[in-house]
Amino acid sequence: MTDLLVTNDDGYKSVGFVTLVRELSKHSRVSAVVPDRGRSWIGKAITTKKELKVKKVIYDGIEMHLLNGTPADCVQIGLYDLIPVRPQMVISGINIGLNIGTARTLSSGTIGAAIEGTIDGVRSLAISLSIPIEYRERKTDFYTTRNNHYFENAAKISAKVTEILLRKSFYDVDCFSLNIPFEATVDTPLVITTLFTTRYGRLFHKKGRRFVHRTPPIQFKNMGERTDLKALSEGKISLTPLNISFSSAMVLQTVEQTFQEEW
Repeated sequence: MTDLLVTNDDGYKSVGFVTLVRELSKHSRVSAVVPDRGRSWIGKAITTKKELKVKKVIYDGIEMHLLNGTPADCVQIGLYDLIPVRPQMVISGINIGLNIGTARTLSSGTIGAAIEGTIDGVRSLAISLSIPIEYRERKTDFYTTRNNHYFENAAKISAKVTEILLRKSFYDVDCFSLNIPFEATVDTPLVITTLFTTRYGRLFHKKGRRFVHRTPPIQFKNMGERTDLKALSEGKISLTPLNISFSSAMVLQTVEQTFQEEW
């Protein structure tokens, strides 16, 4: 049976996390190691100068380890201290809201956890679900078990993608980011995408002498072809292969030639 390490950045009571763990557990051994509270917008941060504590709990019938650290901390401690068998995959999510485009991808704790798994040599998948504006406006509670049903289709899609990724290997891919439309099912078309590059704009707004963070809404414009934003705008599931080398052979050659001439 497949062994999986599952985490997130929204905290252990997130309906996306609970629903994903329950779905994956149907065919795999799942070890749930998750932050004890929401740790969004924290990227791949690793905790230093602070002792971390793990507590085992059962929530909504699921056994899980809670950690007072970041999503990336959860992966580290999960891999080295909590899981007796090295997992075949690290899965992070399902995030409450999309993680698309370069700006949000580099800031996301959900994706940060997947990157941490990748760095340690474990194939990894980050998963996010679009939340329509009307659900946010009426402040739908995505931290109560009565709303688990909103994430059930996304969990089924995630399990299907996981099964495919476990059977195949891909050259020059470090991890994957899966973004799912709110109304999607396992029959919804899935497309392979790249990250769109539109900036997210102002994040901090002045309030007296202080600054308050407000996440700006995603603008569905200047999308570009084959991008994650374009796919979501068409109601399709987006799967983006990511490479964390932060460089390309073509760029290296250009820079090298310039400095050979100018140095």
